[in-house]
Amino acid sequence: MLTMFKVEIVQLPKKVLRQKSKNVNIPLNKTNIELAEKMIYHIDDSQGPNTKFRPGVGVAAVQYGILKNVFYVCVPNDSRLTQRDSSQEVKPEDKYLFRDVIFNPEVIWKSDEMVAISQGEGCLSVDESWPNQEGLVRRHMEIKVKGYSYFQKKEMIWHVKGYVAIVFQHELDHLNGMLFIDRIDPKRLWDKSGIKVL
Repeated sequence: MLTMFKVEIVQLPKKVLRQKSKNVNIPLNKTNIELAEKMIYHIDDSQGPNTKFRPGVGVAAVQYGILKNVFYVCVPNDSRLTQRDSSQEVKPEDKYLFRDVIFNPEVIWKSDEMVAISQGEGCLSVDESWPNQEGLVRRHMEIKVKGYSYFQKKEMIWHVKGYVAIVFQHELDHLNGMLFIDRIDPKRLWDKSGIKVL
């Protein structure tokens, strides 16, 4: 049976969103396991047809007001996010491009090539009415991140690309007290020079 969690997203202008998060001890204690399960419940439910949540593909602990270095990314294998032909059937094991809760993530490599989402980014902690959200958010096309995998129960290194890499970097920013709006250059809002646009 799925456990229900109380989910309250912290939104700007709350100052906690501007603070840096701290690493957690491994092995995980009960509190951190419950945090991981809450994140999974929240984001997985947000992608369903009858959700009560604003849709999302990731969440960081700080978005619940908890300053811990942990985020959850759940990117469905959606033809709108990949080069896959939408008529191709997705096997159950290929349902997600990425899905895991990562504790104590650390970027260990990033590509020089940059990328952005064509319509810009959004955030559960930035209300849609918040000003200055329009514009491309430049991110690294590929990154390698090491951290503790909640699903695999071990330290791992992930090499992620494209849209998944963008989501990772968005969540990593949260852990460092940054938001996507901080990365929008007002002098180059929709300037696509030097980047690949998805």
